[in-house]
Amino acid sequence: MVKRFLRLSVLLFLVFGTSVLSAPPDKVLTILHTSDTHSALFPLGPQDKLGGIARMSTLVKMLRAKNENVLAFHSGDAFVGSFEFNKYLGYPELKIMEGLYDGMELGNHEFDLGLDALTGVLTGVLPGKAPVGLPIICANIDEAKLLAGLDYQPYGPVLASIIEPNMIKEIGGIKVGIFGLVNTDPPNYSESVLGVLTDPFAAAAAQVNELKVNQECDVIICLSHLGTVADKMGLGAIPGIDIILGGHSHDSFTEPFTASSGAIIVEGGEYGLFLGELKVKVNSGNGNGTSGVEVIEYKPHQVNWRIRKDPHLLQPLARLRVGIVQDPRFGPVYTRHVAQALWDIEGKWDPSLQFRDSPLGNLVTDAYIAGVKKAGFEVDAALEATGYIAHKIYKGKVVGNDIMRVVPYGYDQATGLGFKVVIAELSIYQIAAGLEYSVQYIPDAYDLLMQTSGLTYSYDSDIAANPALFPPFRVDFSSIRVNGQVPNPDPNFKYKIALNEQVFNVLKGLDPSITATDTGLFVYRLVRDYAHKMNHLSSISEGRILDIAD
Repeated sequence: MVKRFLRLSVLLFLVFGTSVLSAPPDKVLTILHTSDTHSALFPLGPQDKLGGIARMSTLVKMLRAKNENVLAFHSGDAFVGSFEFNKYLGYPELKIMEGLYDGMELGNHEFDLGLDALTGVLTGVLPGKAPVGLPIICANIDEAKLLAGLDYQPYGPVLASIIEPNMIKEIGGIKVGIFGLVNTDPPNYSESVLGVLTDPFAAAAAQVNELKVNQECDVIICLSHLGTVADKMGLGAIPGIDIILGGHSHDSFTEPFTASSGAIIVEGGEYGLFLGELKVKVNSGNGNGTSGVEVIEYKPHQVNWRIRKDPHLLQPLARLRVGIVQDPRFGPVYTRHVAQALWDIEGKWDPSLQFRDSPLGNLVTDAYIAGVKKAGFEVDAALEATGYIAHKIYKGKVVGNDIMRVVPYGYDQATGLGFKVVIAELSIYQIAAGLEYSVQYIPDAYDLLMQTSGLTYSYDSDIAANPALFPPFRVDFSSIRVNGQVPNPDPNFKYKIALNEQVFNVLKGLDPSITATDTGLFVYRLVRDYAHKMNHLSSISEGRILDIAD
């Protein structure tokens, strides 16, 4: 009987034990990610307690040392947002990022100064220094146009040689394929840049085929700068992508979202305030030829005063700061008092209320009215797209760089500042058409929503969106008031509306007949001077804009 038991034990081992041994063990992969850091090299907030690339560096290095099989990525928009960028054009952060990340996807703001400037920064030619060694990827750039198009000479071929559609990393026995995508929203680009961008979803399908089928990668990661909605509804429907590291929407996920395709989607916030840590199990299947990626854990780490600054970066960052302060265009923008904020002046509103005017939107548009009037221009109202108002103002002392973070977009080489303000002449019907266009993507995206001063309106987001601008309209025309008055219905009567030059360009794209006067006044200076005059900042949502949906 003992012999029979032993024979049975051996048989069971051969049948079951062999199959268990033949299946490779599951492997763990740790992915660190952030995005939309917007040149926030120095800390933010009261007493500089939040963010800063020196703290981010320490955190990345700590998590790399703590875990095995670690990859770290940036999903785009490292450029634009501070005097650090306006002085150095993004080169220092890219050089620092060489020691932090395995790769970076290009965001739309990397293209703000044009393809030639981007090439100059990446090659080191523009600052007269060494090339950037950080791998840069983007799969929906038309390499053939960069190589052949006369409009892209001589920098096109150089840029094409730097930017790769994908990269492959082998770590801990896991073959990881990574590709990147950038959004193609026309308002984000000049015509020359838009001309080399291709459909991101078609590019994604092609990359999945290349990396999963041809290269036989175990894990496919997309560094997406498309935005949360496009990631969930579009990219997340494409089979074969295991992980999407999102950007562009400035969202900070507290937990992963699983798309219809099974893709794991996370996004890492803004301004270097968070670093996401995604730990996944890569299972190799059970002899049936399948594999998969499963979430083990997700942590959004806050980058704050509890994290020690990387000592290796303290002197280089100090030198950068001195260079900015000594630049006669800028001066003491980190120390000179501009105003005192009585509370955090937010760029967002309370979503539980109907108010859709933000505290910062009111501050910025009020500044336009005050500034252009002081300069001697007639003006009836002011508009500003929510998406062109960036980071909030923190409670406490406000300095120049805080104002730059609020209105950082655009670039003027002579002054190192951003957009200028123009005064457009618009009939009430042209104003209404612009407002209607601005509310079409709500609630999925609020970037186009017009913040106002001297003008109030309401809209109904329950009405189906209609980008073709046919009725029924979301904007309630009868609700529009200009300085509290029912607007003049004469289509030949023109209101004088202050807005930044890029918003005007978008409106002119809708109606080429509109004209504007260039004031020569910079947005940054208008907002800074208005804040200084107010001294104590106390802006709140007032109900200038109402969403009347149920």
